[in-house]
Amino acid sequence: MTESMLTDLLTFLFGVGCLVAFTRVVSAFFNRKRPTAPAQDTTALEARLSRIEQIVESTAIEVERVTESQRFMVNVFSQRPPEPAPLPRPGSRVTTPH
Repeated sequence: MTESMLTDLLTFLFGVGCLVAFTRVVSAFFNRKRPTAPAQDTTALEARLSRIEQIVESTAIEVERVTESQRFMVNVFSQRPPEPAPLPRPGSRVTTPH
């Protein structure tokens, strides 16, 4: 065996060893057990969710009121009569004594 073949063989074996070690590390990382949180009392969470639902519903009602008022104002402004013609200005200025 020549020296270059021996170098190539050792390089190959080192690379395979590194690949196996890396694969085992990654496998151990993904297979580890993650700690789970203990079960909590859900009554506080349910109360909080019901309050959030009430807030969302009241916000939706307010948004609906705002859109209705905007529709009304658009309707009022679209039915407004055209602006009257400007008044004629006098031909000469009148100066008043002080």
